[in-house]
Amino acid sequence: MSDHTTHTPAGRGPHHLMLGTVTVSRLLGAQETAGALSLIELSGLPGSGPGPHLDPWQESFYVLEGELTIRHERDGAVHSVVAGPGDAVSIPPGVGHAFSVTSTEPARYLIMSAPAGLDAFFADAGEAIEHPELPEDPPPVDRERLLAAFAAHGLSTSYDFPAVTSG
Repeated sequence: MSDHTTHTPAGRGPHHLMLGTVTVSRLLGAQETAGALSLIELSGLPGSGPGPHLDPWQESFYVLEGELTIRHERDGAVHSVVAGPGDAVSIPPGVGHAFSVTSTEPARYLIMSAPAGLDAFFADAGEAIEHPELPEDPPPVDRERLLAAFAAHGLSTSYDFPAVTSG
């Protein structure tokens, strides 16, 4: 653990635009937590979010505004969790999952990874932006940059959900 207290002022960043539809702001990263965890604030347009993938870290979500639908694999079936303001969801490392903003308005949420790593992934995968404002006209996704970041940080893009779906 770090031997000193850190403070991230509101709005400090750095900020990135992911998938053209999600703003990402690092609150705490590896350098502030001695690699123990990353804490990221995200805002996403309706319908935004990644497809099925595997992460090398524990990933925990906390919804501040809007709604996320998180799909995850368990016992060979795909399960869905709808998370609204105040809800928390945690996904173990190596568990297949995907999530999307399913509210009609943008969602604002936190994601924490343990150990740290999510902050570096977003920095490599996203486009640096000065302010975390959602675009009115989303730009195209730089797929090569995204795939390179997946490979560099140990995330799997070749994963797909099993055909069985459960509630």
